[in-house]
Amino acid sequence: MRSVVIIAFFTLFILVMDLYVYRGIQHLTGLALQGRGAFALVYWGATLAMLAAMAWAGTRFRNLRDPSLFSAVMLVIGIFLMIYLPKLIFNAAQLLSDLTLLAVRVFHGNGAVFRKWFLIPGAVMGSLMFLAFGLGMLRGRTHIKIFREEIGIAGLPSSFQGLKMVQISDLHLAAFYHRPDYVKRIVVQVNSLEPDLILFTGDMVHNFSEELDPFTSILAGLDAPLGKFAILGNHDYGHYYPWASEGEKNANLARVKEQIRSAGFDLLLNDHRTISLNGSALEIMGVENWGKPPFPRQGDLSKAMEGTEPGLVKILLSHDPSHWDLQVRGREQIALTLSGHTHGMQFGFEIGRLRWSPAKWIYDHWAGLYRENGQYLYVNRGLGCTGFPGRVGIRPEITLLTLSCAPVQEP
Repeated sequence: MRSVVIIAFFTLFILVMDLYVYRGIQHLTGLALQGRGAFALVYWGATLAMLAAMAWAGTRFRNLRDPSLFSAVMLVIGIFLMIYLPKLIFNAAQLLSDLTLLAVRVFHGNGAVFRKWFLIPGAVMGSLMFLAFGLGMLRGRTHIKIFREEIGIAGLPSSFQGLKMVQISDLHLAAFYHRPDYVKRIVVQVNSLEPDLILFTGDMVHNFSEELDPFTSILAGLDAPLGKFAILGNHDYGHYYPWASEGEKNANLARVKEQIRSAGFDLLLNDHRTISLNGSALEIMGVENWGKPPFPRQGDLSKAMEGTEPGLVKILLSHDPSHWDLQVRGREQIALTLSGHTHGMQFGFEIGRLRWSPAKWIYDHWAGLYRENGQYLYVNRGLGCTGFPGRVGIRPEITLLTLSCAPVQEP
């Protein structure tokens, strides 16, 4: 019954939105209802086709273990967002015009001349968003950028001066089941940086262990002399699928772990490893996912730190940056925390130091490098997609982090 109500409400919302857009187009272009049958047929035909496609996608969520079906459903959702977010902007502008006209008519009579002052900017902004989302799906989701940061850590042994670590995160491999070329390109670009360490910070899959099947041998090609380490992210646990039983869900998680190890990663599950180089050492710690509800809290920082040497520099892998906010800050022995998870919401802009994303409304730390009281947090923007199968303004990221013995001055 609940699903029927949701579908009915969604359908009504779309029809009302499209009716309002249609009215706005008439005002903007001077189209009359009479003699414009072809336009009406195309417009309402596209609306009905979109509703049918969304209805089809909504009935397929229980079968998303099929990667081809997953890609098709994500494409439908992407097209829906590409079309209806611009319509929402246009309707917001139209609503402002209607409210303005109402006020003008109350006090001064006819104010129709003002209508296009709102409709034209609304149409322009909507059109730009439509193009941006289209490009985001066609090119943005695989337009990788390499971000480089030097991190000065007090007490870092001189043996680790210039140590190069590459961080990758949030692959969500289901979205690239038919794009192995993209994953191969990631491997080539990472290896070209000649990293000493490779660190993966969670969300290898979207839900299912079989997403990794075509990619384990490709990811095994990632090469770093001091090792490849990985942790789990919230999606790796398979929480977003209605499993037939808890046993089936646990079996899927066990195979995800097995597949990550088969790809050559040392999987850290509330554990740590000591990295030795020329008689010196530092420690890599990794916790399971720990985030704000409703995200799972399997991470146990105290367990990961058991048996660590108090005097050694520690680098923590923790998928969700909320963990740094709520449990890591103030533990001065953890010099650097590496996270992912946010994707920068896959939408926003970054122009020099000027940057914005809706992710900032949810996460205090949503992308890039942060420093507080000598501790660092780096939040990787991820390499994959979830929800929307594209990226607008927030590019997929490979991070090269170079360690320095001398603390780098804050900007």
